[in-house]
Amino acid sequence: MRLPNFTVWFIIAVFFIGGITIFIYEHLRFSPFALQVDFEVVKEYLFDRHVDLFDPILRNQFRVQQIQFDQRLTVYGFALKISDALTLLNDGTTRIEVPLRRIDKVLPLRFKYISGEVVVVESVCDVPEGSVLLSINGIPIEQVLKKYSKFYPNLGEFESKYSFVDKQLQYYLKIIDASSVQITYRLPENNTQRIAYLKGVEPFPTKKSVIDVYKSQDTIFVKINTFKVSSKEDMINISQQFEQVAQESTETSKIIFDLRYASDGDDTIPSFILSHLVNQPVNLYPSLYTRHKDKLIKKEQIPITPSQNRIKGSVYFLIDNTCFYRPHRTILAFVSEYSLGKIISSSQQYTIPKEFYVDEFWRVLPNTRSYIVFPTGKVVLEKIPTVFSYDQINLTYKELTDKNMYTKYLENLKIHKNFDIYN
Repeated sequence: MRLPNFTVWFIIAVFFIGGITIFIYEHLRFSPFALQVDFEVVKEYLFDRHVDLFDPILRNQFRVQQIQFDQRLTVYGFALKISDALTLLNDGTTRIEVPLRRIDKVLPLRFKYISGEVVVVESVCDVPEGSVLLSINGIPIEQVLKKYSKFYPNLGEFESKYSFVDKQLQYYLKIIDASSVQITYRLPENNTQRIAYLKGVEPFPTKKSVIDVYKSQDTIFVKINTFKVSSKEDMINISQQFEQVAQESTETSKIIFDLRYASDGDDTIPSFILSHLVNQPVNLYPSLYTRHKDKLIKKEQIPITPSQNRIKGSVYFLIDNTCFYRPHRTILAFVSEYSLGKIISSSQQYTIPKEFYVDEFWRVLPNTRSYIVFPTGKVVLEKIPTVFSYDQINLTYKELTDKNMYTKYLENLKIHKNFDIYN
């Protein structure tokens, strides 16, 4: 019998050795040793680029942080394990993120954290929109939030829960490495509880527009649904909507930008808004600082070019404690710096920090293949924005999503005894 030639044996050897190598790598990369290596790599990345770690005192405080890994962990377990060490940075940004693959399935639902409840705001299954999520696999939803909100270790209690619900709860199947879950939910507008078994589906596009514009007499309401612009079509629609608002506004108009419950994104929408409010080129941030080796330096900015059609009339920005994402703070800092409008909060506890962080930067870790995300820029406000408040009036799901109810809600605000925006 004739033996296979050298080429055949070589190909077999390559596949065999490659298979063994992949098996060993997959087995070892979540081992305690590999996780310890990734944590040390996190430290080095932060030492090199994090905007605040030019300070030798803070560097030393962070350098001595130690974590002992005594068992294999998933990438999400690794993120939870090192979250306490990352809180020392207190920047609202630094975190571990897990990249999503094309084959990853999501829950057939999207959620928002509204008035202390996890509410279904979009559904492609039998669970109706407006339902309140009560438990997942028998675990009360508050316990789920308490555990996994640590994915955002540099945010406050409310902000971390809100961010997890807004950004990651849809990917819960990937987090627990399951193909299906059992949920208990309460039907909208009644106390009937039901159970549903949900399997993962392909990621589905949102049904909501980026912004909605409503007009009521001399008032124009611009509701920002998300700061994420994902397509050229979105850009065209946004541009047309802002041009329409500018053309319809007059010197006696009232324009109210509602920033509440807007999903996170970049500075595209803030730039659109602010370019329609200024009449000369201005910087997006009052003062932007970045790190150069072991000191902070002020960074040059490309000014925002004013739009040909400027929004006229009195401008107001309606906010609450959900307005903590970077685009929110960019708008509020800009408005305050150039006195371009009035900031009105429905939350008595809302405060705008004197500093916030921008220019998120990410690096891949060698073993878990997760990302360490951290800021390389810091905005320092020269004056703290003045926030006017009125009595808390919680939005319901219907008022947030139904056009007629939302418009009626805003009309009621105009006559509310403590919502005197016209004085």
